[in-house]
Amino acid sequence: MEKKLVFEIGTEELPSSCLNEGIASLKNILCDKLAKNRLDFSKVETFGTPRRLIAIVHDLKDMQNSLEKLVMGPPEKISFDVAGKPNQAAIGFAKGLGIAVEELERISTDKGVYIGKKLFEEGKKTSDILPQILKDLIFSIAFSKQMTWADWQIRFARPIRWILAIYGDEILNIEIESLKSGNLTFGRRTICPQSFTVDNADGLLDILGQKGNVIVDSAKRREIILNGIREIEERHKGSKIKTVINEDLLDEIINLVEFPNVLIGSFPEKFLSLPRDILIKAIEYHQRYFAVTSEEDEVLPEFVVVQNGISDKNGEIIKGNERVLKARLSDASFFYGEDRKHSWENWIDKLKGVIFYSKLGSIYDKELRLVKISQKIISELNKNGSNISDEIIDYSLRASMLCKTDLVTNLVVEFPELQGVAGREYAKERNENKEVYESIFEHYLPGFYGDILPQTTTGTIISIADKIDTITGMFLAGAIPSGSEDPFALRRRALGIVLSVLEKNYDLDINELTGFSVDLYNQFLKFDAEKASKTVRSVVDFIITRLKFIYEKDEKRTDLIDAISGSGITSLLSIAKRYAAIMKIISEGKLEEISLPMIRCKNIVKGKNFGEVKPYLFKEDSEKELYDEIISKYKIIKKLNAENEYDKSINVIVDFRKKVDSFFDKVLIMDKIEEVKNNRLNLVKKALDLYMMIADFSKISG
Repeated sequence: MEKKLVFEIGTEELPSSCLNEGIASLKNILCDKLAKNRLDFSKVETFGTPRRLIAIVHDLKDMQNSLEKLVMGPPEKISFDVAGKPNQAAIGFAKGLGIAVEELERISTDKGVYIGKKLFEEGKKTSDILPQILKDLIFSIAFSKQMTWADWQIRFARPIRWILAIYGDEILNIEIESLKSGNLTFGRRTICPQSFTVDNADGLLDILGQKGNVIVDSAKRREIILNGIREIEERHKGSKIKTVINEDLLDEIINLVEFPNVLIGSFPEKFLSLPRDILIKAIEYHQRYFAVTSEEDEVLPEFVVVQNGISDKNGEIIKGNERVLKARLSDASFFYGEDRKHSWENWIDKLKGVIFYSKLGSIYDKELRLVKISQKIISELNKNGSNISDEIIDYSLRASMLCKTDLVTNLVVEFPELQGVAGREYAKERNENKEVYESIFEHYLPGFYGDILPQTTTGTIISIADKIDTITGMFLAGAIPSGSEDPFALRRRALGIVLSVLEKNYDLDINELTGFSVDLYNQFLKFDAEKASKTVRSVVDFIITRLKFIYEKDEKRTDLIDAISGSGITSLLSIAKRYAAIMKIISEGKLEEISLPMIRCKNIVKGKNFGEVKPYLFKEDSEKELYDEIISKYKIIKKLNAENEYDKSINVIVDFRKKVDSFFDKVLIMDKIEEVKNNRLNLVKKALDLYMMIADFSKISG
């Protein structure tokens, strides 16, 4: 028989980011624990509002599945003496299982006879084991930021105030610290603060929706908000207006309300003198409002606010929000006016006093590094045929020295989310070239997976330079991401490098660029060549892992990335193009023509020392034929690879199998004459190197 389980963790108001983490963690951990406890169910749904996390398990079987397992012990021959009496090995094994030695069974395997025992564990009632599962679940839910409260030992995103746990119509007993579970839930704090009794697992959502004025489904809250915005746009003063929907802001607001109510307010027109992007960010920041524009996309002196289901019959709520926004825009206007009195030189000088990171110099030092790294990037791109113009070189140097200056402006100090935006506006006003002022904003992109990428050439170059500088610096300082911890968003920065390089088709050697960046830190952190080399390898692996992340998201094979990078290729563009060429070979059914002979070569030379091939030591025609083929194909593949013609070079490798197979069929590699044997091993190694010009095909599964 199946029943529904409903589980609610009531808390103080959860931050938006914690709510998303909690909903995902709740589902993943609960599914895992139910499966490990042999409990069958059809699906798990999880919901969340600022005051609660809810899990609903559908069709949860009322009995745990029974378990039959075979426990293997030591071999029979070491478990009994010559007289057949059990020794300590058998006695200890039986004791560990809680059975008598006489109950042990003989089990025949391919490796001989062992002692063991077939155990059968009867399934328990689901209601008997659920309390411990749910208790463990609460302790297991992970948040990036957690807290303790009172004298409790438990850690959670916010203090837990109630627990509801019902299986079918049975209340489950869970006790954590001084808190006991029950069948009570609570509505919205300001309107329905009283408790409501839930009689069975089917009743929670209906009671919350009808009596508690709580919408637990975030998708429904989103729909209500967007419908409310549309209604305002349609009826507002008979004119056509458009709400600026910032998706990040919308996602945050959805997690801040339990029953959304959309209102519109206004602010004094004098604030429209602020630059458009600065004004919109100031409206969005702090108070989480939406800006409003006209049909011509001009910002209007109005804003949209989402309240937590409180009706505003007397207009007091919107008046309060108008007062708050007016004060914030007054601040923004004042700081903007003050900033306009300062020069670039003044801000650049201030950056000398702002620490980038402990022992890694100041932000000014970082800008000097960006100048050098951007020059290095341009040099590498031009070497690989990108033809970056002299103008872009000049713009990149200028942008490198200006891109961080807005960090010390009054406006960004007060409104941190305006970094990049403020700098771009100030650069526009000072008549900087578009490549320069756009790059000041773009070098922070992308802000997240799926975000827009830099569009200008200068912006892309500075973005890559800034990210590689930060990643290498943090790796040298030991601030390396681990698990879910990534306080400096290094994974996002690495992802930004990968996406930008692929978007622009930039042929950049990440190993070369990282080594250059590491060397620039030598004046701040004294380190030896070994640490430098280790850091470069770690950073390159870190960035290539982000490339694998993208491919995995797109349901592409990551073993091919390992195969290509395993051959020493560290150009992201080259990896991507080689990937496409290998996939084509796989689709044509030709992979074995490459992988089988290569693996044969690799196995033979494994663990051997190598030197140069000496043609005068050849004794068989097949040796000379293989050698001549390697020399010929090496030149062809080198030329094709330089032209990024991997489709053609990989087909050259396909044709190579005939000579390799002929060599192995006709030549005894382990010749009695040591010199001849070693020369043949060197020849096989040279054949292996030819394959490695494309990828290490031995790492491709299947």
